[in-house]
Amino acid sequence: MLLPWGLALAGSMAHALPIDFADKVEAALICRSEWATGYWNNYFNTHLQKPLRDWGEARWWDSQGATLGSVATQELFTNLDNGRVLMVGALIPQPIEAVKPQIEQYFHTTFKSVKTATGERFVNDTLSVLMATSNGQTKWYCAKWNMGNRP
Repeated sequence: MLLPWGLALAGSMAHALPIDFADKVEAALICRSEWATGYWNNYFNTHLQKPLRDWGEARWWDSQGATLGSVATQELFTNLDNGRVLMVGALIPQPIEAVKPQIEQYFHTTFKSVKTATGERFVNDTLSVLMATSNGQTKWYCAKWNMGNRP
């Protein structure tokens, strides 16, 4: 639709993010908040556009360019159900070598290398994780074991 001022109104316009969006999501990513899968699915469904896809046992949303931990993000994700792991994460369109020092400085933390069967991860003292993707991007997430004590 064309508005009187000549501006086009697109059907896929970004929603305005709440003022505390970065604070809430950063607290989850750095593993400093309590949360459940249902909470994050509802939160992202409310404040972001409809999910992009369900893939890899996770639901993915366009992050609308939200800056989290001083880095611009591309997508946000959470696991689909309250299975064995509760997870919230972000996809960052930069290599881990650029992202890691920025997040460390922003949160005054250190991510240490951990070798796993599926590759290298960087983990801090709150168990927040950074990992490089095969296409030069970075995943940043918090994963907590579901101990069955959540509603």
